[in-house]
Amino acid sequence: MSACGLLILLLYLAPTILHAQGSGASISGAVQDPSGAAIPSAELTLRALTTGATAKTTTGPEGLYSFQNLLTGAYDLAVSAKGFRDYEQRGVLVNIDSKLRLDVRLEVGTAVQKVEVTANASPLNYDTPEQKGTITPQTLEQLPLILSGHTRSAVAFARLLPGVTTGGDEDHLNFNTRINGGINEGDEAVLDGASIIDGSLGQNGIELAVTGHPFSPEAIQEITLLTANYDPQFGSTASAVTTAVTKSGTDAWHGEGYDLLRNTAFNARDFGIPKRPKDIESDFGWNLGGPIKIPKLAWSGRKKTYAFANYEGFRLRGSVLAPVINVPTMPERQGDFSDWRDATTGQLIPVYDPATTRSNPNYDPNKALGPNNLPYLRDQFMGCDGHTPNVICPSDPRLVNSLAPGWFKYLPPPNLPGILNNYTPPKPPTSTVNGDSTTFDLRVDQYIHESDHVSVVVHYFGSFGNRQSILPEQISYDSFRQPNYDFANRLNWDHTFRPNLLNNFNLGYNDILSIGVCVDAGFADAVPKIPGVQNHKFPPQIGLQDFVGFGCSGRFETTRPAYIANDRISWVRGKHELGWGGEYRALQDKETGNGNESGSFYFDRLNTGLLGIASPSGNSVASFLLGDVASASETIYTLENQYIRQKYVALYGSDTWKLTPKLTLNYGVRWDLSTPTKEKYDHVSFIDPSRANPATGNFPGVLVFAGGKAGSASFGRSYPENTWYRGFAPRIGFAYSWTPKTVVRAGYGIFYQLLTYPGWNSGVSPGRDGFNSSVVFGSSNGGITPALLLQDGFTGKTYDVPPFFDLTFDNGKYPGLYREFNGGRPPYMQQWNLTVEHQFTPDFYISTAYVANKGTRIISQDAPLNVLNPNLLSLGNKLIDQFQPGQTTLDGVPVPYPGWVEQMQQCPASVAQALLPYPQFCGNLVSGSENAGNSTYHSFQAKA
Repeated sequence: MSACGLLILLLYLAPTILHAQGSGASISGAVQDPSGAAIPSAELTLRALTTGATAKTTTGPEGLYSFQNLLTGAYDLAVSAKGFRDYEQRGVLVNIDSKLRLDVRLEVGTAVQKVEVTANASPLNYDTPEQKGTITPQTLEQLPLILSGHTRSAVAFARLLPGVTTGGDEDHLNFNTRINGGINEGDEAVLDGASIIDGSLGQNGIELAVTGHPFSPEAIQEITLLTANYDPQFGSTASAVTTAVTKSGTDAWHGEGYDLLRNTAFNARDFGIPKRPKDIESDFGWNLGGPIKIPKLAWSGRKKTYAFANYEGFRLRGSVLAPVINVPTMPERQGDFSDWRDATTGQLIPVYDPATTRSNPNYDPNKALGPNNLPYLRDQFMGCDGHTPNVICPSDPRLVNSLAPGWFKYLPPPNLPGILNNYTPPKPPTSTVNGDSTTFDLRVDQYIHESDHVSVVVHYFGSFGNRQSILPEQISYDSFRQPNYDFANRLNWDHTFRPNLLNNFNLGYNDILSIGVCVDAGFADAVPKIPGVQNHKFPPQIGLQDFVGFGCSGRFETTRPAYIANDRISWVRGKHELGWGGEYRALQDKETGNGNESGSFYFDRLNTGLLGIASPSGNSVASFLLGDVASASETIYTLENQYIRQKYVALYGSDTWKLTPKLTLNYGVRWDLSTPTKEKYDHVSFIDPSRANPATGNFPGVLVFAGGKAGSASFGRSYPENTWYRGFAPRIGFAYSWTPKTVVRAGYGIFYQLLTYPGWNSGVSPGRDGFNSSVVFGSSNGGITPALLLQDGFTGKTYDVPPFFDLTFDNGKYPGLYREFNGGRPPYMQQWNLTVEHQFTPDFYISTAYVANKGTRIISQDAPLNVLNPNLLSLGNKLIDQFQPGQTTLDGVPVPYPGWVEQMQQCPASVAQALLPYPQFCGNLVSGSENAGNSTYHSFQAKA
């Protein structure tokens, strides 16, 4: 089905799928006679000025009324009661989540007499203890957002609000955002009623609303930032909640076009640079909104349809200062290293022939290494005539058969003087990896009767990475992002059962597709293919000591969908405004990665140098020409894709109880449940720190595999943590109207964070040990002989191939994944605040507040499992001494178990390593779910 057809179907399944989501806003108050006595059964009509939509209610026995779940915008309120003059107040502005108090005193008279007032409601909050800031339509329209290498986002204005800190990042407002001392990047962002959460990766909040789902200022009606003690309707965060509502069409068609420009000619030159770098940016677009008047289908006495669309394009044609890199000189690429000289002394750096390597019969191992006591001897290259130092004879078979020219033929010649720092690209790279982007927002609203309103929202953001490279693409080491696509789509239905009973139902779908590709990915046939590697999907990677390397060798792809459903019932009963509901999220992430399948080969100076001399010797380009590889590796895959899953469920209930005309009490509770992440097919491995390791003399700590398909190495279930079911979060507060123009508010609440895993990996993707493995080859004698010859590759090398469902697989290595078994309990914050507000004029008030919180079980990654006891630091430099094969004791410290020295593949067999709690594992075993952190925050905040 086409997108257009699906949109029409969703709109016209009415009345079973109806009514657009509200903003959480309300207007409530009391209707009284001139003496202040309640007027029951008064009739009230609220009319939206933009669409003409109306809502009606009547006052209860106490004279109280409430309009719940209102959309943002301007309203007129009409009140009538028998024996009193009709009353109408025009131009009442409703913001996101605003709780407006609008008390009405009717004058005695007849219905034909009318009292009209043009005024907004008081800006004071008479009903809730929450702390919040609002970015109004006027702010969005009047304040500029400066172009700075990326698409604009209306959420960037959040930096203006009290309690928001950005860690000095005033440009992107991301990766460092902290609100009221909350968890870094732990806030929540809601677009049209549903979270914009980034699948099971857990990204959310302001950071994602700036980079992943940027909210175009021309498409957003209003933004509110709830910073403390907000309603139980909101959760899954121990920090703040950003709520945004998109613009909708109105009774009249309106539109605009715009183009914001930034140009090099307008920029000032930065201090210390010779000229202004090229910087041409354009942010342009259009929007259009209004009624869709299709007789009988979309417009009649019972149906009204509105639409609003916004297109925004961003184009960048800028650059940064061009880098300066090291490339071999043209003679060096032919084997002539007569220009290879010490920059300080001007002395020739000798390049030796590894084929002449021989033991020094006069070497004394009991003496220090030095020019007169070398373990090995080599002869310097002397050219074909034997008298030209540092020149490899062109007829040398190793040079004739060298593979190096297969890369050098693409390498540009130096364009700067010298043997190093001698090349800069003629075209400077652009200043951003995302480059051009397109944002499109569409909202369609359908009103049916006075009881139903459905809206469909489509939000799309596509960024198109610039394919750029410092070197020619055939040998490029750069990568770029192919078009990335981000979606945030919504279906909202508000239904009024009766004036005091409403229901809001919301479906949300978010998805981010991100693909990273090496620039050289399409040139596997353009350079030599190394024998024996797993495959030749990509060119191999070549690393050269002192010089730029070649090749990127890899690709990643991730898609992170989130499926969200929530429902809320609002019921006004007497003095009580009751609300209850729930939310369900199915969070996913597909991770694909396959780097280094074609092999990585590193060349250093030592293979053409001389071990033991103080002055430099050797040249990595010479080693490359000869094919003498210092080290080499490749990764063998049986698992390239992982399918990550996580569930989140929440239930809540709340009551706003108007105890007296001056005092309102708020109380409620929310229950949050977030499961640990898992791999759909149990394709993940992790460290079990308590199970005995059979290859270590039963030291604890083994690699286990999720599920039950790995034999004795199976863990038995899909994740190590236990799901925590006791996430009950009570909240209580009050608002007291000291005088009609002075309000005192206070509140306390507990707020649970969604269980997330830092590091952009969902707590699963590093766990591929045993499914995949890396094969590493190095020199067997410290670099005197090469690990292998490039022209031979891995031919003749023997090694096992995965999968390895083995408890001991990670012995001597850096484990890929460790998740703390007690890490299933999510972080939480206790928040409390005391606020005093006073209104001086109809348009001016001051709010002062004491805002504080206490964070508990915060994910800090500050309690690693495999660290040295501080008492052992008294050993000093002895800790870095290394055991030799066969050695059982060093500096009074025994080896942990027989064979330990030989097991250590990826880290030194040092005294410090031997003293670790898990000596078989390299690294400190930091848990992705470790929650040992705590925090305390106190602040005084004021706004006017």
